[in-house]
Amino acid sequence: MKHLCPAALILAPLLACSPEKTAHTGSADRAPPLLEVDDGRLVDSLGRHVLLRGFNARVEGLFDVTFDDGRIPLEVIPPFGREDCRFLAEELGLNLLRLPVNWSGIEPESGSYDDAYLEQVGQLVDDCASVGVWTIVDLHQDAYGKDIGEDGAPLWAIHPAPDELLEGPLTSEELSRRRSSIPVLLAFESMYANTTLPSGRGIRDAYAEMAAKLAGFLTHHPGAVAIELQNEPVVFGQQTLLDDFHDAVTRSVRVAAPDLPVVFEPDALRNFTDSAPMDVPFGFQDAVYGPHIYTDVFEDGWSSEDTDAIRASVTRAAEEAAFHDAHLFVGEFGNDPRTERGQLFLETCFDAFDTQLASWAQWVYEEHSQDSWGLWDEGSEPHTRGALRAEAADIVARAFPIATAGRLTALSWNGPSRTLTLAIAEATTAPHVLSVPARTFPAGVSVTCDGANVTVQDVQPGRVEVSCTGRELVVMPLD
Repeated sequence: MKHLCPAALILAPLLACSPEKTAHTGSADRAPPLLEVDDGRLVDSLGRHVLLRGFNARVEGLFDVTFDDGRIPLEVIPPFGREDCRFLAEELGLNLLRLPVNWSGIEPESGSYDDAYLEQVGQLVDDCASVGVWTIVDLHQDAYGKDIGEDGAPLWAIHPAPDELLEGPLTSEELSRRRSSIPVLLAFESMYANTTLPSGRGIRDAYAEMAAKLAGFLTHHPGAVAIELQNEPVVFGQQTLLDDFHDAVTRSVRVAAPDLPVVFEPDALRNFTDSAPMDVPFGFQDAVYGPHIYTDVFEDGWSSEDTDAIRASVTRAAEEAAFHDAHLFVGEFGNDPRTERGQLFLETCFDAFDTQLASWAQWVYEEHSQDSWGLWDEGSEPHTRGALRAEAADIVARAFPIATAGRLTALSWNGPSRTLTLAIAEATTAPHVLSVPARTFPAGVSVTCDGANVTVQDVQPGRVEVSCTGRELVVMPLD
């Protein structure tokens, strides 16, 4: 097992859990996973109810948008490392990085895996875990692959082979055109149909083998709490194709990593319809359902400012997760945090996620191309980091329960008073771990349990532990 500092051991390793509805044990040379899914809840080895909350970060060297044949890179991707995760944990109180990685980076040539790329993934996972931030590693794609879209599959896995190889710079408008282009649509069709390539490999089979390679690698990096099977699958309502894809890839992953939770997404159409079908339950245990919430954002930037529509989408997502016996993790949501409308969108999402006891990852930590939704302004020089967007940081820096000793039944955050209120059933004597962002609580916090003050123990900046076997726990600022 990799060495982890005490902060990374807040969530203790678990006993082995099942890839399907049957028991099994993992390999002795692998670190056991930190989390499993029980009745729709993420739980740790102490049985504590866990929530994961953080950011997506597109990371230089991992978000693969460059070429080795002289073509112009699609965009400039910022660096991201341990100190960024420290900022997430301490200043914002967050405990999760959703890390987009690409098939083209893992397997640039058919059957040849890039160990250096995987080691870069592993190093970032370890670095973030050392400061209390865990990672969901997301097999990401946008418009199928960088040669015809933005990122995802390698050139050899594009069928039919494209007549033209595209390059940058890639604008938001150009990306929208690529998403609906004939080469991209045909490539998705070929992958989900498992079309045989000239090499004799089925495309879906090759993808499943690549996902297993990544999953097996992640078992040696316990800060990786889950693997996401594919970002925003594009099947245009053909749910059977998506079910078959999820089944094939999960079976392959579970051979390599029997205990690792998997995140599965609905058809990307849900970004527009705010609803996904509930026909066949996901067939594996330790499953996390990962829809995205972009209600009317891509259509017109959410000009209606219809907060009820967001709440309805999140409520429906919780119903979909329950149908699959999965934990709800909203893997992406966002809007421009520089505007009042964007801030309202984010605050509405956060409140809705609290109501549904959901985990989440906001899009995106930092970017200086396309929509620039991140936490940071661009610097005086292009593609450099400038000032922190204070209002965006203030919105996200809200307290939440990282690990509740018992069953968390309700969660509410009052921004003006900076007060977190939790309702807990079946409380145990294990300590609760609470996120208390330094940005929001510079002087610390006081905590009551059923109205009585309890001792607050600092775990690390942005984290405290308290013991409370009562039914209501309230966190308030000291200043």
